[in-house]
Amino acid sequence: MKVLITVPRLSLPGGVANYYRTLRSYLDADKVYLEIGRVPGECGRWRKLCRLLGDYWRFHRLLSVGSFDLVHVNPSMDRHAMLREALLILIAKAHQRRVLVYYRGWHPDALAAVHRRFPRLFRRIYGRVDASIVLAREFREVLHGLDVSEPIFLETTVVDDQVFATASDRAAARDSCNILFLSRLDTGKGVPEALAAFAELQLRRPDARLTIAGDGPERAAAEQEVARRRLANVRFLGHVSGPDKARVFREADIYLFTSLAEGMPNSVLEAMAFGLPVVTRPVGGIRDFFEDGRMGFAIDSLDARVFAERLQHLADDPQLRMRIGANNREFAASRFSASHVAARLLSIYEQVGNSSARS
Repeated sequence: MKVLITVPRLSLPGGVANYYRTLRSYLDADKVYLEIGRVPGECGRWRKLCRLLGDYWRFHRLLSVGSFDLVHVNPSMDRHAMLREALLILIAKAHQRRVLVYYRGWHPDALAAVHRRFPRLFRRIYGRVDASIVLAREFREVLHGLDVSEPIFLETTVVDDQVFATASDRAAARDSCNILFLSRLDTGKGVPEALAAFAELQLRRPDARLTIAGDGPERAAAEQEVARRRLANVRFLGHVSGPDKARVFREADIYLFTSLAEGMPNSVLEAMAFGLPVVTRPVGGIRDFFEDGRMGFAIDSLDARVFAERLQHLADDPQLRMRIGANNREFAASRFSASHVAARLLSIYEQVGNSSARS
């Protein structure tokens, strides 16, 4: 089956680009990537407009000359992304292609705008696609409320199989308290909440250390907050990838994730693959699989003291961390490995591509 998949520039960081970089080697030659979206160093409205028009033209040309059975687009529930991908859907439908929409990021403000201002437009475009994929059950219910018909598949993000081949179970429990927070440092990603929790933890465990890996517009504010609180043992690494990312996961004892809203955060799955217990908020797709107490702790609160209590509980019990970490690694291997995710995605392609096209 020949599938045209629109993807972001794979040279750029980000969860969606990482997903398709990882999956590429598990898909056959009939799955064609078309890189669209912003390019490194892009600036100025004119250049962005020219690039956008060029993306649409290349998409149209591929559909004109290629015998694709299915078109797979990847919008976020974001105002700009939804409008941009809507035109791709219309072009694909004009070429009489089946369309699969995979919703990546999920932003409540954009969803509220759809409900308030564009419900009919959304139904006329996104409601006419042949199938959808979401990262959480709650998102599927939202689409039902917007009259998006089945099939709506539930999927996850991905961990490269090489992680399971190289990141063996931790050989021995250790008494250290090294906490890792890895995310893009952006509004809503929970950076202030993570620092507040760590400040509370240091009152109980002065030896605790926090590594913040990632970059973004909130980094400067986070560094200022560390200085204001006079927090010790906090380091900022900036963006990490490849061997550097693997190293920070191996050096950590606990993974902390305090984001306010998510689709399916890839870093949580990676932390589980590296055998770490996770302290998180039950956001997005995490709520669908995370077992509180067995995989770590899911805290439906923003109270820094509650997070500190759970972190201390794990920090004070190395054997508990080992048991949880081993369970997390086994679960991640069976559910989130790239080979398993690719097999499920290929099955979805077959189901959608072989179904009757919608009008």
